[in-house]
Amino acid sequence: MSLPRLARSRSALLAVLVVVVAACSGATSPTPAASGPAPSAAQSTVPSTAPSDQGGKLSVGLSSDVFTLDPAIGYDVYSWPAERLLYDTLVTYDGGTTIVPSLAAEMPTISADGLTYTFKLRPGVKFVGKGGEPIRDLTADDVAWSLSRLMRPDLTPTVSPVGTGFFTVIKGADEVNAGTAELASGIKAIDPLTVEITLNQPDRTFLNILAMPFGSIVPKESAGTDTAAFAAAPVGTGPYWLESFTQDQVAVFQRNPQYWREGLPKADTIEFRFSQTAENQASLIKANELDITLDLLSQGDWAALSNDPQYKDRIALGDMVAFYYLMMDMLTDGNPFQDQKVRQAVNTAIDKDNIIRVVSGRGTIADCIFPPLLPGHDPSCKPYAFDVEQGKKLMAESPYPNGFSTKLYTDDVTTDGAVAEAIKADLAKIGIEVEVVQQPFDTLLGTMTTPGAAPLVYLGWFQDFPDPSDFIDPILSCATVIPNGFNVTGYCNEQLDKDGVTAKANPDLNAVLPDYQDFQKRIMTDAPIAPILVPKLDVFHSERTPDFTIHPVWAFDLQSIAVKE
Repeated sequence: MSLPRLARSRSALLAVLVVVVAACSGATSPTPAASGPAPSAAQSTVPSTAPSDQGGKLSVGLSSDVFTLDPAIGYDVYSWPAERLLYDTLVTYDGGTTIVPSLAAEMPTISADGLTYTFKLRPGVKFVGKGGEPIRDLTADDVAWSLSRLMRPDLTPTVSPVGTGFFTVIKGADEVNAGTAELASGIKAIDPLTVEITLNQPDRTFLNILAMPFGSIVPKESAGTDTAAFAAAPVGTGPYWLESFTQDQVAVFQRNPQYWREGLPKADTIEFRFSQTAENQASLIKANELDITLDLLSQGDWAALSNDPQYKDRIALGDMVAFYYLMMDMLTDGNPFQDQKVRQAVNTAIDKDNIIRVVSGRGTIADCIFPPLLPGHDPSCKPYAFDVEQGKKLMAESPYPNGFSTKLYTDDVTTDGAVAEAIKADLAKIGIEVEVVQQPFDTLLGTMTTPGAAPLVYLGWFQDFPDPSDFIDPILSCATVIPNGFNVTGYCNEQLDKDGVTAKANPDLNAVLPDYQDFQKRIMTDAPIAPILVPKLDVFHSERTPDFTIHPVWAFDLQSIAVKE
């Protein structure tokens, strides 16, 4: 399977979209105190002597290309692991779901009203380019530029999928979005190592937002408005630099000799091998010619390997804070899915028990939006029981009593194609004739984020951070009904958006969980999507990576994986 954080995310999708991403403990990152530093990860900015678990080459298999290496626009499970090799954010996650400083020297001081965050930056952090050569030191001006850049409407060839969403909580973001300001007025460089960020209203998730790869800090002189140009020649402060990128073949990342974090990265070289089917990835790993699969195992390989004493201990398996779902295009004029009864009929027609069998039991049924490990999960939220006769009745009451023909898009991973075919068979029973179209993941992202291009899309959404707002705002809010956005359905409920802003202003997540449970029920009444399943993530890895574990937020924390020859 693959998806953006759209399933993989941020995604995705998003986007989505369908990629492999994050299993989670369900704990939310605590809101830091209004003042005083939290314990930080490594404070050193001086590269240390390599310990014994460093060195070697780590190879990773992907069924598609990485969509982009520009953090302003990447929002999928292939781009994020690659972007995290090249860039750093102000804050990040530890080995679990707790937020810790990264480019910030300590956790920020937060004003009593929850609006102003003051960050002190680590001194001596270097931007590096080709060859790992130092370019210059990171400054507060770079923070202001980077966070404003991703909100700009003149990014080409596409704007950021979250430029009008997550980051508009920053004061002055609307002016940047409108093209009337280059920098958000709420981001101020107080001195070279101090930056102050002021919000329009309190937002419980703001530090989680800054920890996303979208919050990566890049230099103004290198990162302009041409995202394709910057992706081709990236400059960051991250643990690696990009040596080469050959489309449909391979990308090679080399250790950053200037990296500030002590003990990282582990491998000297990380190699992304593109256009590797799930079956080919498994074969190469059995031969120890590949180290990690970024795609789920095929049904056949899963059945064989998980029962083979030689290999079963080399499959990391984790529950995911994610769900796969069928997106229905409500935006395109004349599309049958603009009709609520049609969308509700689709929800009643899909035999999810059968789909769990199709994926070889690697998942559970998704009846609603929030998966079991997400705060706010409501096991009583089951708005649409499987009932083919009810589906036929709803279709008869719709403007399409005789049915219609449509297309369902998904990626070219075997498992996702099999699920799409099962959905096709189910929808045929209520008069909807479906043509399944499978595309390489990077191609699918372009199709699904082009308004009107895909009537139906089967993909997954994987958490960006463990908060229920993350399963609504990026994929089901008015702010993300934009080209290149991951609200593929075009669903927009302005009152729900306003209620969501109020809920995020409450620092006590537990106090507003009933509100989020109400939000998902309101969305499911409108039925812009049909939840299908909550997946498990399986990662097959080589003998050279015996300590591989699934990170609860990132899934793949490649810089931390040691290679043992």
